[in-house]
Amino acid sequence: MDFRYTPEEQSFRMEVRQFVEEEIPEVLKGMEEIHPPYTEMEMEVVRKIAKKGWLGAAYPKEYGGLGENEVPMTEYILLDELNRGRAPGISLTCTYLISIVGNTILNIASEELKHKFIPKLLNADIRFAINYSEPDAGNDVANIRTKAELQDNEYLVNGTKRFITCADTSDYLWSLVRTQKGSKRHKGLSILIIPTNSPGITIIPFEMMNKIQTCEVIMEDVHVPKENLVGEEGKGWWHLMEALARERMTMVNFKSVARPYYEFIQWLRTAEIGDERLKDDPVIRQAVAHQYLQIMGGNMMQLIAGARTKNKDYIPTIEASASKMWRAMQSWPKANLALDIMRSYGLLTEDNANAPMNGWWAAEYGWAGHELSGAGGLDLNRKIIAQQGLGLPRGSN
Repeated sequence: MDFRYTPEEQSFRMEVRQFVEEEIPEVLKGMEEIHPPYTEMEMEVVRKIAKKGWLGAAYPKEYGGLGENEVPMTEYILLDELNRGRAPGISLTCTYLISIVGNTILNIASEELKHKFIPKLLNADIRFAINYSEPDAGNDVANIRTKAELQDNEYLVNGTKRFITCADTSDYLWSLVRTQKGSKRHKGLSILIIPTNSPGITIIPFEMMNKIQTCEVIMEDVHVPKENLVGEEGKGWWHLMEALARERMTMVNFKSVARPYYEFIQWLRTAEIGDERLKDDPVIRQAVAHQYLQIMGGNMMQLIAGARTKNKDYIPTIEASASKMWRAMQSWPKANLALDIMRSYGLLTEDNANAPMNGWWAAEYGWAGHELSGAGGLDLNRKIIAQQGLGLPRGSN
């Protein structure tokens, strides 16, 4: 298997790398998710990306794209380089625009929705938030309770969503709702596009233990036009699986795992605790090398998933689940290893002058738990691999 990029792909990678170095403000680098007061600064960068045509490289001309063939790797390389350049927050916004929302609309939505939303997405004129999780349905999204009742030509939506990233700065909510009364689990779900300024919507930002900001979205008798239904009514679970596959492949990027680990290795080359040079300890060297191999394997898994999307009609569901699950499985080991090597100093946070690497690994340890659940938990991804990849029988649900 040849993992090398084509000359055209490598040239594009270098062009994006130069853009990241020159155009992204230093204050935005390192931000996992971008909230006020930096949102408009972020969108200025995203609009520069859009003007280069990079957001629309894989989209048809009739919807504002470039209409080129064999360019889906452009999307992968763009997001990969943004993560490499310490701009995961900007990568997240681009992922929402073109990978999750844009691609799903392109594949399953009505022509009216395609012409209404795709040009705005490709120009970065609007922002979306992914409105799935609920207080009693986090990883288990099939258990959602938010109802959308069809009345004449509009849906009446009632329910509460929680852990909705950037809902407070978005124009629309990409929402999973239950449209069939009395339905359970995977049946009767649908996807609606809901404007955030709709009467009856209350968005409450809050901060989690790891200091990452998120939102609760309360919807009370919110009126949504029927034409804002994405795909078929009641088929939301299948549409969701496509969107989640793209999310796992692009949003959950291995570069954001690999880059800080490489920086940790660089720190380790000169670090001392007391009179001990850490790099001279053979146990430390072996443990660090072993973890490095795990991360390199994850990079390769994601590259394979990205390469297979050169076929625009192919959705890398199994590859994306495997890549996402492997990244999550590395979240605790890499953080534990770094903190073990740093000893008690590793628990110091960024506000302490003695904190190694500015307290990064203390924060990373707090973030590791989210890795196990974001974009689908380990059990969900294992089920996808088992059932769709290995053909094993479905369980009781």
